[in-house]
Amino acid sequence: MEKLSVLILEDVEGDAKLAMRALRAGGIEFSAQRVETREEFLRALGEQPDLILADYKLPHFDGRTALKLALERLPDVPVIIVTGALGDNDAVELLREGASDYILKDRLSRLAPAARRALADARLKAERRDAEERYRALFLESREGIALLDFDTGRIVDCNPEFEAQTGRTREQLAKLPVWDLRAPEHREAGAATFRSIQASGSGNGKVNIRRPDGTELPVEFRAKAIKVSGKRFVLAQACDMSERLQAEAQLRAQIDELRRFQKVTVDRELRMQALEERLAKMTAAQAKAA
Repeated sequence: MEKLSVLILEDVEGDAKLAMRALRAGGIEFSAQRVETREEFLRALGEQPDLILADYKLPHFDGRTALKLALERLPDVPVIIVTGALGDNDAVELLREGASDYILKDRLSRLAPAARRALADARLKAERRDAEERYRALFLESREGIALLDFDTGRIVDCNPEFEAQTGRTREQLAKLPVWDLRAPEHREAGAATFRSIQASGSGNGKVNIRRPDGTELPVEFRAKAIKVSGKRFVLAQACDMSERLQAEAQLRAQIDELRRFQKVTVDRELRMQALEERLAKMTAAQAKAA
């Protein structure tokens, strides 16, 4: 483990030294700073420690307040309460409020393992949050509509701004609907059947028209896949707006049709010219024969 920066909130220097000895005995390399007051503690938080050990009761400060201040300023830094005595109710409350662990001063052999565990948990928490933030950024900025559907009911659980724009509805309005209600009434049963097929096979794709509240329709190409999030099943659906592509294809077809008409006109003109030239040749030959 790399060398850590440890902040120790403790008014008894001897107790702080015992805690440091316990950490070193557990193979943890660190540098430590001991503070006693709220002001010293707040200044030390600004130096970004990796681990905080806090006594529960001090003459002018307490571990519960220290825990709250630490979590407000450094939410990823684990706080372990190290105290001489702690009632069960207080211990439960501290853990509920965000303490990583609590260690009694007569059981400091538990401190190093608790510190390792707390640091590992903090790293995992930070990595998970970073991953969630990256996913959220991709989710929000995607140029495709993305919707998360309840696997059992087909109701829209979450969606990104692009999906809101595609459907002409807010996320709050969409949360009341099964996904097939985004289609015209006459196509909703087919939409429900498509969703059942995705439930059965685990994935699906196709092309549908989304009916907006104003009556306009948006053609989209969708892909859907069953996924699990925290043990619960969902369907992740992605919808790509096809309107520009269809418009471009229509323009291309119109251009091809115009080219064919032009070609036909040109060919017809060439055939007429050829026929006219043949008639002129016959007339010239006839006149020459008569002369």
